[in-house]
Amino acid sequence: MSNYSPRLPLTISDSNGYENNQTIVSVIQQNLKMILLTSPGERIMDPNFGVGMKRFLFEQNNASTYSVIRARIKKQVKQYMGFLEIHDILFSTEENNDNISANQLLVTIRFSINNTGAIMAFSVAI
Repeated sequence: MSNYSPRLPLTISDSNGYENNQTIVSVIQQNLKMILLTSPGERIMDPNFGVGMKRFLFEQNNASTYSVIRARIKKQVKQYMGFLEIHDILFSTEENNDNISANQLLVTIRFSINNTGAIMAFSVAI
């Protein structure tokens, strides 16, 4: 059994001390989540890290806002996770997805690890 990194939030495990990410994909998904949810200036010694998705909570729900979010995600992934190739960034709201509650935005990133053919997806709701 491989242990690549601690799984966040930290939870106690009888066998490893803390629960761990067991696959590279789970590490990548956790790191993407950190990039999306961390606000710029929040990480010590790296004030430019993070997209800061929560800052967009009260912005207009339109293509212009999506464009800003898309650009920030691409810039952050290129800088901090350059081994990923982003294929698409999709936005879902209650208007186009019945499984999303009112005033919620679901961001889905379709990506692949460079030099591999497998396309994966990761979603986060704010």
